[in-house]
Amino acid sequence: MKQLILVDSVNIGDFLFQGYILEEDCKKYVAYGIFVDTIKNPLVCFRRNGENTIGLSIDEALVEYISKKSAASIDQREQYFNAFLTFVVESEKKAAYMAFKGRKMEYLSNSKYLVQMRNVYLGHTDSVQ
Repeated sequence: MKQLILVDSVNIGDFLFQGYILEEDCKKYVAYGIFVDTIKNPLVCFRRNGENTIGLSIDEALVEYISKKSAASIDQREQYFNAFLTFVVESEKKAAYMAFKGRKMEYLSNSKYLVQMRNVYLGHTDSVQ
């Protein structure tokens, strides 16, 4: 996966989140990924999973990494998670417009993954599967 266009970025707590339009390895399709700091794999990735549908995948290990590396209090984590959600919603809108026009997208803000990510980040043991 090659990062083509930086769409948006935000610092939240100790982490830099960046959203990129990506070129899939086959160079036939574009995808959209949200990356954490300089980590190579995206935390959240939107990619084609059918002719007119865009699916969503989450890197569970990165969610756990962020949770373990964060030294923030529970109240700060709530604020950071809300800031992250705002960033994701705005990024999803930009990605839908820039890369996925006319396709049906699975949005993180409407998915089961959101609650699971929140629980893992806030210290609950639910896995993001």
